[in-house]
Amino acid sequence: MAFAGCEGVVDEGGWPIVRMCRGVAVGSAFWRIHGDRHDADSFRDTGAIDKRADPATHGLEGRFDCQAGEYGYLYAGETKKSTIAEAFLRGPVVVNPSARFLRRAKLAHRVLSRLRLETELQLVDIRGAAGLGRIGQDAWLSACDEDDYPLTQEWATAIRRWAPDAAGLVWMSKRDNVHEAVVLFSDRIAAAGIAGRVVRRLDSPLGESLMSKTLAEFNAVLG
Repeated sequence: MAFAGCEGVVDEGGWPIVRMCRGVAVGSAFWRIHGDRHDADSFRDTGAIDKRADPATHGLEGRFDCQAGEYGYLYAGETKKSTIAEAFLRGPVVVNPSARFLRRAKLAHRVLSRLRLETELQLVDIRGAAGLGRIGQDAWLSACDEDDYPLTQEWATAIRRWAPDAAGLVWMSKRDNVHEAVVLFSDRIAAAGIAGRVVRRLDSPLGESLMSKTLAEFNAVLG
């Protein structure tokens, strides 16, 4: 089986090519949580290897981060709810089902932003069994715990190689699995391809109210 990313029908040997991508239209909106020192549409390029080596960021790497700063990445979600779940319901917050507790300090200097696509993007579709099966994977890739992130990051590197025209990946959120999560790659998106604006500071009274209501839907509390 051959992979063609977003193009093609058969490879040079006549094997059927797996189409991995789906188009995301201009005007599509996503939500993002990020630090207030960064613009809403800015990308991170700190490699996962460096994050794991730094005590201040150890354990904070993302599922599909680059390994060593090869490209910038930006995580976003289909809804506010799924974005909050992906950003905060991880590690110690969920490891003990009887103690789903998020400290208010985690909201300091964090903001919720809305993104809008200004150009159509092709994203590798790894939603559900069908999408994951197209790349020879299963639910582990999009739903494993943080301990396996070094492996999922290697998979992201491989998928980028198989789909050189893809601007990112789309999958079903682990924490809110009826909505989508995405990661976008800076080197695959034209300048001004994304517009963004900050909607709310999460460490403000309105932000804390939003967080409390959202966390309650996942049987978690803010304290």
